[in-house]
Amino acid sequence: MLQSFFSAISTLINLYSLVCLARVLMSWVPDFEYSAPGRFIAGLCDPYLNWFRRFRFTRVGAVDFSPILALGTLSVASMTFTTIGATGRFSLGVVLYGILQVLWSFFSFFFNILILFLAIRLIYDLVNRHGYSPFWSMMDRFLNPPIAWVTGALNRGRSMPYRTSLIFTLVAAIAGRVLLSYAVSFVGRVLANLPV
Repeated sequence: MLQSFFSAISTLINLYSLVCLARVLMSWVPDFEYSAPGRFIAGLCDPYLNWFRRFRFTRVGAVDFSPILALGTLSVASMTFTTIGATGRFSLGVVLYGILQVLWSFFSFFFNILILFLAIRLIYDLVNRHGYSPFWSMMDRFLNPPIAWVTGALNRGRSMPYRTSLIFTLVAAIAGRVLLSYAVSFVGRVLANLPV
């Protein structure tokens, strides 16, 4: 009886996650966002989604990544209730594993964006086009902090050519992404198997 109750809660959380995802996608289509169904969905989801918008680390410039964190939190809650429904017991390890997965998906997304932008910038630099636009200036503003951090750590404050810095940073980002992925996977297995 209690197990079916927790399974039902998990199902409701999954449905709410889909409604929230629809709300996020609606924000890209203003005509639908301001329609009657759009306002109804916004009324259901915005109080929850807005709670996550208050965290500054979820914003990078004009881009808001708070929906990823909000949907990830719903995913952890759903996984927790599914586990309780399936096993009849609560496991702190499963909850911690879910939180780790949400955090990793959030940060791995940033790693993937960084790797993609570094690769695009390196290709552009290798093509050696002499034109420079506001797009490349914006990309350089985004890439310069990680490039400075990696080259500063590797070269101990000495300067190096920009192309070399791009290559070192790209290799470091790929290596960091792979190593952290294995570390998160290992820690996740340990957490999921905790008896508590």
